[in-house]
Amino acid sequence: MITEKTTGRLLQKSSSQLMRRLERNNDELLHLQTSLKSYVCEPKTYSLFERLQGLKKHLENLRKRNQELIEALKGHKNCLEEQLERSRQQFEEYRELERNVLEYIGMAKMHC
Repeated sequence: MITEKTTGRLLQKSSSQLMRRLERNNDELLHLQTSLKSYVCEPKTYSLFERLQGLKKHLENLRKRNQELIEALKGHKNCLEEQLERSRQQFEEYRELERNVLEYIGMAKMHC
C-alpha cells in the first residue's frame, strides 16, 4: 500500500533526478555556447552571421528557461507532472539546438 509519505519520497526522488539532469543540460548548453565563441565559428558571410546570432539567442533563452525549471523544482512551485512535461520539451529543444549548432560549426569551417 502506497502511503502519502511514500508518494512524497517518490516525488522528491523524481524531482531531484530531474534537477540533476537539467543541471547537466545547462552544462552542455554552456559548452555549446563556448563552442560558438571559438574563432573557428566566426561567420564569413552575412547569412552565417545571422544564423550565429539566432543560435546564440536561442541558447540563452533555453538556458534561462532551464534555470527557471530548476528553480521551480527546488521550490516545488508546480505539480511534478507539469514539470516533467516542461522538462521533456526542454530536452527535445536542446537536442534540436545542438544539431543546429553542430551544423553551423560545420558550415563555418567550410568557409575558412
